[in-house]
Amino acid sequence: MSEISYERREILFLSLTNITATFSQGRDGHHEIEVLLETMQLDNHIAEATHPVMMFCPGNNEGEPFLHLSAVRRMQRNCSTYVFAYAALRMLDMEIFLDRRTAERIARFVQPLRIASEVKNEAVQDPRSSKLISKMASKYSNPNLTKASRNVEQIALSANSGRVYFEHLLLHPIRLSLTFTQEFTEWNSVTEGLIIFQIIRAAASLTDAPLMFTSFAVDHAFESPQALSRIIYAHYTSQLTNQIFSMLGSLAILRPGGDFLANIGNGVKDFFYEPINGMMHSPGQFLEGLEVGTQSLARNLVLGISQGAANVAEVVNSNLTTLTDKEFIEERNAHRRMLAEAINRGTKTRSIADSLVQAGSSVALGMKSGARGIIDQPSRYASEHGTIGFFQGVGKGLIGAIVKPVIGIGDAAVLVMQHVSEVTCEDKPVLRNPRRLRRALPLTSVGHHQVLQLIPYDDVAAMAQKIVTGGESFKDIYLGHMNLKNDVIIASEEYLWVIDRSNRKPWCLSWEEISHFAMQDNGGVRISFFSSMGLKSLLLQADGGMELADLYRLLSMQISKMGNSPIDSSSVDHDSMYVNNRLQNISELYLPGILSKQEHHLFGSNNKRTRWMSLRSKEDIDVIEQCFARVKCLGSEMPNFFVALDQEAWFLIDAWSHVYAGLNSRHRIAAGVINGTGVDIQVKMSRVEEGGSPCYCIPSLEYDHDQNVLNPGGGMIFFAWGSSPSLNQAGKVFMCIETNTFLLNLSDRRSRSTQVVPLPGYQVKFLEKSFDDGGWWAKYW
Repeated sequence: MSEISYERREILFLSLTNITATFSQGRDGHHEIEVLLETMQLDNHIAEATHPVMMFCPGNNEGEPFLHLSAVRRMQRNCSTYVFAYAALRMLDMEIFLDRRTAERIARFVQPLRIASEVKNEAVQDPRSSKLISKMASKYSNPNLTKASRNVEQIALSANSGRVYFEHLLLHPIRLSLTFTQEFTEWNSVTEGLIIFQIIRAAASLTDAPLMFTSFAVDHAFESPQALSRIIYAHYTSQLTNQIFSMLGSLAILRPGGDFLANIGNGVKDFFYEPINGMMHSPGQFLEGLEVGTQSLARNLVLGISQGAANVAEVVNSNLTTLTDKEFIEERNAHRRMLAEAINRGTKTRSIADSLVQAGSSVALGMKSGARGIIDQPSRYASEHGTIGFFQGVGKGLIGAIVKPVIGIGDAAVLVMQHVSEVTCEDKPVLRNPRRLRRALPLTSVGHHQVLQLIPYDDVAAMAQKIVTGGESFKDIYLGHMNLKNDVIIASEEYLWVIDRSNRKPWCLSWEEISHFAMQDNGGVRISFFSSMGLKSLLLQADGGMELADLYRLLSMQISKMGNSPIDSSSVDHDSMYVNNRLQNISELYLPGILSKQEHHLFGSNNKRTRWMSLRSKEDIDVIEQCFARVKCLGSEMPNFFVALDQEAWFLIDAWSHVYAGLNSRHRIAAGVINGTGVDIQVKMSRVEEGGSPCYCIPSLEYDHDQNVLNPGGGMIFFAWGSSPSLNQAGKVFMCIETNTFLLNLSDRRSRSTQVVPLPGYQVKFLEKSFDDGGWWAKYW
């Protein structure tokens, strides 16, 4: 049984195995009912949950069922009351694992039910309902006793018809083990009004807190099901209240000392009692008892020290992570989940070599993240907050360079100590693995809409979903997948994944990085995507028309996010497809106004940084004027017109790394427009919504300065840069351009706010979308 959230995600999975129900009827008029449930497990698939299993039944060696219900019903004629001669329920021990994130998520899931309940309560207070109730109460509050029914037996029968009679009712004792992990989560207003979750937020972490409920036994119970359930509920809630303070001994902070004392206590007890018990039988058994007691003392001593050291290291590491950045915390949690899954799903006994390899990976993670932070943190903070941010990033990087390797070593020590504990302990560790991967919920097209498709569990789709989410480390949503001859294609909410079957190496692109896709004559699909060096393409080969159609539908799910998607994604736009197929070499297109055959050129192919640049002046206005003087001499009668325009746009991007260098670096945008419409384009407005400069317009020869009109075949470069990043401002750049043919919004980094809206009757295509990996510049054509 799966629980699906409104976010198209399976959050809980209840697994019941080997359910057996037996019904028999005896000659004495008794019906015997017996229900057996071998195992029950509730898997937790909530995003970033600490515990993958919420409810777990450890079972026992006798092979007894987890749940055993038996009842004997006595049949009686002319009686509507259920009479049970005997009813009993027994449940084996159960372990419950909760964390704050899971509790918060459950609260958000049940919120619609809470709203519905509130609406229902408001409906009860409706004035018209209240008026009707008052009228009926006044009419029937003084009944006419002479009209009352004289059939007393019939009244008694009706009164008892909804009650149940138990000669013997027995609910066996219940033993639960509760583990609760407190963690930091973002504040959520949805759960603010729920008192139970306010208590959970203030609760401390618990580890294996025992909850024991005594049996409930009653004879000759004659109650309605509602009344009986209230009595049973009060029986268990009163016991739970009495055990609240006894759970304090299971606080996670007390676990290291408690485990150490418990293990040492067991070893000392065996060291004294085993020889004494042996001495009571014979001198030989005394020596055997002495040997067993000594071994137990040594084993428990090692076990206590290793478990205590692992628990202490775990607590210290949890506190040290608060000194690091959010990215490292998420990366560490994902790495720990991956290791835990690898350990739990191992088919053979883990050796010390396996533990050392896993410990080494934890150390490597801390070292790599610490070294990377020394370089990345100053650059990132400088790009957001300028000079002060640079020094703040240096401090963050230095702290991370010290703390992160320490955390990695601590995690490695925990893994090694846990291995020593498993080897030393006589009891075999219980593996708590989810029964299966999280269910994949693909989308299917119904008309022009995409709807969620509830299908039987598919292990291949679940594996594809695991790849998309990085082993439940990323918040992405699986949409669908396909198995091609040479590749496996996976579509998610954010990315398109292509996995080569020969080397199993995954490769992904965000949908915004994809320009378009087109059908090929040889039965394949060519996907064109933007890169830092211009448009590139990837060919996917389909086998047959059906497979090609399925691949087309899969790619079309996110066609609206592609850079050069058609205006109406629900229909085939042949003109748009024709233009898209020639974007990598627009010289093949007949563009009105272009007076000369253009050289083959891929926009963005000249994006190469120069280490040294000789500028006559490093004043920003002087550099703009130099570029303006060169571009105004360029015309479409030149065969290298496109090449020269692209070089000038890149010149501005590259020159600004020399004009504003070091801690004074600035974000910048260069956007070029080529008029291939055959009509005049009037630039109505070009402004910088966010930045530190005006929007400079640098037109080619085909431009009318008096009318602000770009004639057919002309080109224009728009350029702007941001202010110096500081703690008060990030120094970002956002540019808006409005013409009589299109509206254009551009950002200095990859962002969904970058969009173009062509006006009716026109098409606008991106020839280039290039970005700096550090977010310092963006270049568009």
